[in-house]
Formats: sequence, C-alpha cells, structure tokens
Amino acid sequence: MITIYQISFTNSQIDSFNEGQSVAQIEAKRKLMFGSKGFTPDMLRFFKAVANVHTNDLEKAFEVTNLWNEPEMVDRFSRMSSTSVGDIFAKDGRFYMVDTFGFEELRLFEDEVLTIGEAA
Repeated sequence: MITIYQISFTNSQIDSFNEGQSVAQIEAKRKLMFGSKGFTPDMLRFFKAVANVHTNDLEKAFEVTNLWNEPEMVDRFSRMSSTSVGDIFAKDGRFYMVDTFGFEELRLFEDEVLTIGEAA
C-alpha cells in the first residue's frame, strides 16, 4: 500500500495569496512545481496524508491518482487533487517525491518524518 501526501490550501490562504500576502504553504508548493530539487525538510509540515492506494508500485499509484482510471484502488480520507510533481508517496517506511520524471527518494531522518502534517 502507498500513502499519498499533498500540500493543500484553505480558501482564506488562497484569498491572502491573491491579495499579495506571502503564504508559506503556497510558497512551498510553488518551489516544488519543477521537481524535488526545491525540497527542504521544513516543508514536510505542510503535507498531509490524503489517500491510500492499493498497490506497491509507485508508477501505478501515480497513474491511478493522476488519470483516475481505476478509482476503486484509492481510499481517500481527505480532499485531494490529482497527483503531480511535488507530491510525496510513502511506501514501506520510505518516502518518494514525484519528480519531473519519475520519483526521487527523500532520505529523511526519523525526527523529520514526525513533522509531516504539523501545520495542516
């Protein structure tokens, strides 16, 4: 099973951003739009678990949650968008970021993993 983590925004955060204010979650998402090179562990606090996918294949999990061609494979437990660059997939205790091509393994320390979702 693969758990998917995404950064999401509240309506008030979107409004603030549209008014020209800096919103940390949106800034983090923008830095990740072009791949994992923009990732820093402090961004983990903005990610939250949104779904489990019933496969152990990263590519299959991406396909299913990007194309939605087999929705029965996905258990959503939060609002979720189609998967894209910058999303994190967790599999067997390891974390992988969707990159511009394929996946980049995130080598995280245990204390960094504990920060996932702290700001959500």
